[in-house]
Amino acid sequence: MTDKKGNTRIAILCNNKMAMPALQRMAGTGVLCSIATADKDPEVVHVFGEKAAELRVPYYTISGKNHTDQLHEWLDAVQPDMVFVITFPWRIAASLLAIPKMGFWNFHFGLLPEMRGADPIFESIRQRKQVAGATVHAMDEGLDTGPILIREEIPLPPEYTYGMLSSQMAMLGDKMCAQMIGELQQGKDLNPVPQDETNAQYWPKINGAAMQIQWQDATAAEIIAQVRACNPIARGGVPTIINNWMIGVCDVNEVNLQGDASAIAPGTVLAIDYQNGLVVCCKEGKAIKLEVVYAAEGMFPGYKLAFFGIAPGMAFGQIAHPNITDRAKATNVLTIN
Repeated sequence: MTDKKGNTRIAILCNNKMAMPALQRMAGTGVLCSIATADKDPEVVHVFGEKAAELRVPYYTISGKNHTDQLHEWLDAVQPDMVFVITFPWRIAASLLAIPKMGFWNFHFGLLPEMRGADPIFESIRQRKQVAGATVHAMDEGLDTGPILIREEIPLPPEYTYGMLSSQMAMLGDKMCAQMIGELQQGKDLNPVPQDETNAQYWPKINGAAMQIQWQDATAAEIIAQVRACNPIARGGVPTIINNWMIGVCDVNEVNLQGDASAIAPGTVLAIDYQNGLVVCCKEGKAIKLEVVYAAEGMFPGYKLAFFGIAPGMAFGQIAHPNITDRAKATNVLTIN
């Protein structure tokens, strides 16, 4: 079914404001026939509901309970030729994928097949990839397994946070959307190619206790990558413990040390003052500065934890009771550049 102008009727199913640039592209080219979002995030519901009213297109919210039945009702009501899926939290039943004559197409914000999973943006940063990217693929009954239509890489600077990379992905999604719509309007067939299963990897979502900083096992570079991968999705920062006090680490940078720190336990506070900041020892004699931290008392520069009794020689990741010897070792042997 096409509209009166002969355009392909495309509905969009989403759960994140990252879909907005592509949605506006669809509206501007006259192919958008409906918007549906998950009901999990009130802000998303508000923003996309208002946009649908502005564009005068039908808007639906889908809940996790009976979402398959609700999606079926949506498809019956809207009757799209195809559906663009740009972040959606629940699996879409195979019986639904066959309803639109041109299928469902997933905009996956990771490079397939090696970055399958619920959050490839997080994994790309956490794994310190040098490139990230997005993939448009036809959806099938598997998880991110359908044949690929478009796959595009972009550089991933080590400074990027989750929020920074998300903004790049939103623009990349818009670019891919424009490419697909252009090919459809030119009458071209969409010919996706099967994924190379020899390179396939699936990355499950990480949460809970696994999100805590593992000072004994993680290198400085790994901790930095973890913190940046969580900014801003871990709204209270990456959790860690010091002196039986849970805090969140929101921003970090590596610090150069002069001197041998190999004998100092990872997680040990080396300095905590205005000049040096909050500097913490990591594996292999490296160190990081906790630039911004979060606690129930507020969000502030790391060195301000000193006002709550945190001192050199204390250790993150355990209940620590510093002594004079440990403090002297931490502050006198090393120089922070």
